[in-house]
Amino acid sequence: MDYGEVLSKSWKILWKFKVLWIFGILASCGTGRSGNFNFNNNFQTTGNGAYGSTPNLPPAVLEALSRFGNLFNNPSFLWEFIAGAVAVVCIIIIVEIFISTIGRIGLIKGSAEADAGAEKLTFGGLWKESLPYFWRLFWLSILIGSPFVIATLALAAAVMAALIPLFKTGSNGQYFLILLPVMCVFFCIIIILAVFVSFISTQAERAIVLENKSILDGFRRGWDVLTKNLGSILIIWLITVVIGIAAALIIILPFLAVFVPLVMAFIGNINNVNFSFTPWIIAFACVLCIYAPFSWFANGILTTYLQSVWTLTYIRLTKPKEEEPAPVALPTNA
Repeated sequence: MDYGEVLSKSWKILWKFKVLWIFGILASCGTGRSGNFNFNNNFQTTGNGAYGSTPNLPPAVLEALSRFGNLFNNPSFLWEFIAGAVAVVCIIIIVEIFISTIGRIGLIKGSAEADAGAEKLTFGGLWKESLPYFWRLFWLSILIGSPFVIATLALAAAVMAALIPLFKTGSNGQYFLILLPVMCVFFCIIIILAVFVSFISTQAERAIVLENKSILDGFRRGWDVLTKNLGSILIIWLITVVIGIAAALIIILPFLAVFVPLVMAFIGNINNVNFSFTPWIIAFACVLCIYAPFSWFANGILTTYLQSVWTLTYIRLTKPKEEEPAPVALPTNA
């Protein structure tokens, strides 16, 4: 396979058919569901600005936080809040799964049509063509993802079961020396399994969308393409990993440019009685209003390109090879 041709053709598709950026933005919704948000209601109402006293926040912010914290003293409100939060999270996850799946399907269809010579792609047309494949890709993800999750949990349980007797007999230093290599091996196995599962899923999705396969037939087709072309797929994967890391570093640079100076100033003035949180509030507002939309848009473009690369790779790997013409036998002189 001509890897340079795949990469360059995907780049041309990216810039010619900008409607695919929309599907890339939708598809990128399912690639970053992570984050930890810790709310700690430990603000003290006394103190003179030393460590552990009331932060130097605007009075309106402190009053709002105080009122919000007092609401949790009511048990009925607490349960209503939990139920409402769970409902909102479930709705968000369902919407995210739908739009990210449709986004991936649209990118596969659009990239294949562009590669075949289409002059124009429309959002409405790709959206309509993508809907019939939603449930097949959804259940494919369940089919492929469930064994991976079960295997990961079983492996984690086996590791913990093996380490429990060691915790009861060893010292703290021995715990660490035993735990570190075991956890390294555990994470390496999980990463390898995750990469292998993603290979199967990537090929199976394209088999379903481009060849109109059923779920099981798409899985078999994806497995067949992977096992017969493992070397080429590994090379494309390494290329996409390098591109993804380079692009991620570029995308995160504006974030680092804002927060690194703030963190350094915070460390240098943590014991300062006049330390203000106002710059942090302004910085977070800028992240939410400016950087977050920019990051989402940039990730959408990156997703568009990488999905196009994988789609063109699948097409090149599954395209029937042209038979070379048989050599013409020259007449021989008697």
